[in-house]
Amino acid sequence: MGMSRGSEHTAGSLSRPGSTASSPDGSEQRVANRSKANIRVSLACVQCRSKHVKCDATLPACNRCQQEDKPCFYAKSRRGIRDPKKRSLISDKPPVTSRGSFLPASNFSSASPSVQSLHDLPSGWTVSSVSSATTTSSRNEKDLLVDLFYTYFHPSHPCLPPKRFFYNHVEADPDSYHFLLSVVNFCGSLYTDQIPSDDLREAAYSAACASLPFTVQSVQGLLILSIAAFGEMKFEHHAGWANRAVTMAVEIGMNQKTLADRTSDSVLAESHRRTWWYLTFQDSTRNLCDVGPTLSIADVESDVDLPCEEWEYESGIIPQPISQSQYETQVNLGQSEFSSMAYLIEICKIQTDLVIPYQEASEDKKLEIFERADSRICDWLRRVPKWKMNLVDPDGVVDIVLYHGIAIAHVNRLRLRQSAPRSGLNIREYFPLGPAKGPDRKGQMVKGFGWNSHPIDIQAANGYCDLFRHPFPTKSLRAVFATGTLRVALAYLDACVFLGLDSPVFRERINRLVQILTAHGETWPLSRKIAEDIKVVAKEYLTPRISQSWRPGISESEAWVAVTSSILHETPNITTNFGFEPYQQVYQVPGWTANDSWPANITDIYQA
Repeated sequence: MGMSRGSEHTAGSLSRPGSTASSPDGSEQRVANRSKANIRVSLACVQCRSKHVKCDATLPACNRCQQEDKPCFYAKSRRGIRDPKKRSLISDKPPVTSRGSFLPASNFSSASPSVQSLHDLPSGWTVSSVSSATTTSSRNEKDLLVDLFYTYFHPSHPCLPPKRFFYNHVEADPDSYHFLLSVVNFCGSLYTDQIPSDDLREAAYSAACASLPFTVQSVQGLLILSIAAFGEMKFEHHAGWANRAVTMAVEIGMNQKTLADRTSDSVLAESHRRTWWYLTFQDSTRNLCDVGPTLSIADVESDVDLPCEEWEYESGIIPQPISQSQYETQVNLGQSEFSSMAYLIEICKIQTDLVIPYQEASEDKKLEIFERADSRICDWLRRVPKWKMNLVDPDGVVDIVLYHGIAIAHVNRLRLRQSAPRSGLNIREYFPLGPAKGPDRKGQMVKGFGWNSHPIDIQAANGYCDLFRHPFPTKSLRAVFATGTLRVALAYLDACVFLGLDSPVFRERINRLVQILTAHGETWPLSRKIAEDIKVVAKEYLTPRISQSWRPGISESEAWVAVTSSILHETPNITTNFGFEPYQQVYQVPGWTANDSWPANITDIYQA
């Protein structure tokens, strides 16, 4: 990510110069429509792939590994094997040759936490139901907290080493991981009612305010704690710890690729790269939300290489990373095969370089920046391979990293079209200002229901909502998830109140977004607060739509009470894992399928 030098004060801690960048059978039509994930069947074991040598893909062990007497295993890939018999022969975990090689046996307890847990699968996760009656007595409390952290927090913030490697490092050097482990335990406690969070929060906060060694582990602890503080609406703590993490990271040289290059452990080196990039993600988000003073990491020169795919990270066999300059060159040459993290980094760079400056630009500069930013986002959405855009492979593995990238792309298209005074988190305060006017209000005629003119705002909001067709635990979404969802709800509210596009479908989508935020709010107070604010705005500004069953003698106020009672007083009847299916389509939007039926509980807020 190209970055410039910082200011004079920040230079004491930030402006350190960076070094220079060194498939079933079917008809032809069906084959053409299948994604790349379904038709690519090449396979190589992790050992051969890491050496970049030809693998005969013999199962369960290839001939090369047999000849060299090495353990042979295959990482589960989105491109994987379609034949279930062959898949059953694949081992996706390295054989444990000694007790100290991976997680100790005590950490592989068959007991599960009393929440929904995820299998440790490469490149994502799948959900399995577990009885809520399970108690902590069957397993160590600290193991439970670490498991909860890796089950729910880590998938959206995969900067720490994979769990089995993390345990190994903690056991080998517990003193270096003392602070980080206290943060992990606190974050894990947020996902269960069995273990109170207050004492763990106090321990983590106290450690973060004390003197810390200048190590990668300290940076990681401060980063994770700042993310949690954001979700808990402790914005002063968030800003302070985020700034301290950035200062410390630059001081120890995390912005330079040489730090990772000098690390002999390839998994730790990858963790160092990911930590730097997640610092940049968090910095960009807080600049957009304006939640406190920032020490912008965008002013720091960096030549850190790009991270690998999630399944490679989980396997522990890390390929040779590509540099930022190599990525840009390959993009210019038309190549589109990159890791999901590389795509996430690019869309966040667009956000930092163009979307944030657009909101601060003078009026005479806005149009130019707007067109550059919007075209870059559209180009990004076009270049992501279709098989990756599917997000879920045939085995149900979710690419949560790319999910966040796509969500950021759609939300940034909305930010460009929503006025700067409405860029904060308090929708109740700025909603009466109305949508932006001027060149950034350009719309696109979309042939559809009622032949209305549906602006790009709605198309971007629909693209965001379309992501919820994929089943995954709501509580695994990022702590800052609510800030983007607020932008989407604002687009639908604007359509109903200001743009003359009031529709029962848009009202129902507002309802669904509130339900998702409420479910997410069981863990993060910020989501709960934003859900409540959207309810208040909906009550105040949305005129009730009287149904055909309306009878004379019923006043408008009584009708409004009837159609809003659910959103204002009732607890949403949803689980923490759900999708948007079925999702009615009232006009043509690419990627949406028409569905005439609705679930019985989807219209519990607004009547048609």
